Amino acid sequence: MAFLSMNNDYEKEYSDLSKIIYLDNNATTREDKNVIESMINHLKSTNLFGNASSSHLIGIETKYLINESREQVRKSINASNLNEIIFTSGGTESNNLALHGILKLNLKINQHVVTSPFEHPSVLNLLKSLQNSYENIQISFVKVNSNGIIDLEHFRQLIQPQTKLVTIMHSNNEIGSIQPIEEIVRICRQFGSSDLRIHTDASQSLGKVAIDVTRLGVDLLTICSHKFHGPKGIGALYIREGIQLEPILYGAQHEQGLRPGTENVLAIVGLGKACQLISNKTLLNKRIEQMKRTRDRLYQGLIQQFNEDFIHRNTHEVYSLPNTLNLSFRGINAKQLVQQLNDRLAFSTGSACHEDTKHQSMSTTLQAIGTISLLFVIIFNMNNSLLFKGLSWELARGTIRLSTSYMTTDDEIDQAIALLTNAIRQQLSSFTNGNH
Repeated sequence: MAFLSMNNDYEKEYSDLSKIIYLDNNATTREDKNVIESMINHLKSTNLFGNASSSHLIGIETKYLINESREQVRKSINASNLNEIIFTSGGTESNNLALHGILKLNLKINQHVVTSPFEHPSVLNLLKSLQNSYENIQISFVKVNSNGIIDLEHFRQLIQPQTKLVTIMHSNNEIGSIQPIEEIVRICRQFGSSDLRIHTDASQSLGKVAIDVTRLGVDLLTICSHKFHGPKGIGALYIREGIQLEPILYGAQHEQGLRPGTENVLAIVGLGKACQLISNKTLLNKRIEQMKRTRDRLYQGLIQQFNEDFIHRNTHEVYSLPNTLNLSFRGINAKQLVQQLNDRLAFSTGSACHEDTKHQSMSTTLQAIGTISLLFVIIFNMNNSLLFKGLSWELARGTIRLSTSYMTTDDEIDQAIALLTNAIRQQLSSFTNGNH
C-alpha cells in the first residue's frame, strides 16, 4: 500500500476496493481460499525451501512436492502420465513454447499452420513474427460464424500435406465461444499428415468446463492458473508423450530440459491445489451451475430493462463458457461505461490483454464475428495487419464483456444490473441532449 499512501486523494477514493462488484473473471480470478491456505502453509514449512535440483534430502523433498502438484495438474485434465506436464510462467509462455517448439524443429522444410483469427495475442503475434522471419512458414485462418464458432468444412479444406501445426483455442476469452476441438482433431487425423501436431489454448476453459485431453485427442494444451482461482505467474503445458519440442529458453535441465530455471515452488503448489479442487467433479459441476445461473440472471435482468433490439448478444447460448456474457449496446461508448462505473463495478470492454491501447480499435474477435458477412477472407497484408469485415463499428464500440465466477452472488448481479442500467441511461440521455 506504499503507492497509495503517496496520494491521499487516491487513497481515500479507492481505499475500500472490496465494495467493487467484480465481473471481470476472464481477465483474472480471485485466489480460492484453499489455494491461499496451501501456499501459506508452504511458506511456513521449515524444511521445504530447498532447490529441487539438489541431491540432498531437503532438495529431494522439494522435488517430491513439485511432482505432487504435477500429479494434481495431470489428474485435472486426465493426462496419461506425470511427464506430460511442464510448468511455465503462464498461458503466454505455454503458447509460445508449444508453437515455437513445433515449428522450430523443422525450419528447413515448408510448414503450413492453420489457426483462427481470434486467438490470444501470444499466438497471433508469435505466428506473425515467425512468418516474417521464415519464408517457408505460411499461415491460414479458418472462417468463423457470427457466434465465434469455426467453420469445420472450411477447416477441412485448409488442411494440406504441408500442414504441420493446427492451433485453435478451446474457448474464446472475449465472447466465450467453445470450439469443436474433438471434430478438429478428427479432421486432422483423417486428412492431415502423420507429423501434424494439434495445440489448443485452454486458458479460459479449465475450471469452467470439464477438460479431458484423452477425449479431446490434442497433442498440446495450454493451462493458465490465474483464470481458475490459482495464483498468477504460473501455468503449464500439456505435451502428449512422444511429442518433441524445441525449447525457447536455454539453461539447465529443469522440466525435462524444456523450461530451465529454478522452479517457482510456491506458485506451483498453488496451481496444484487449484487443479485438485476442480478435479472433484461434484465441486466443478456446482461451480459451473453457479456461474451459469448468475450469468443468465444478469442477461435477463438487462433484457428486462431495455428493448431487445438495443442489446446484441455476442455469446452463444449453448456453445459457450458458462460464465461469459458479451453484449453490444447500440449507440453506447463501452470505454466510457467502464470509466463511469470503475469504482463500483469491474468489467471489461473486451480482452484485457489489449484494452489499454491508446487508440481505439476493434478486437480481432469482434472483427471475426461480423454480422455483415459470415463468409470472409482473412490474410496478413504487407503491413502485417488483419484484413476482414467484422462487427459494425457502432456495435463494437458499445461492446462489454461481463464474466462471473463461482464466487459471484445473486445480490451482486442485481446490483450490477442496476448500475449498468443507470449508467447506460445516463449516456443515452446525454446523447439525446446533444452532450456527446
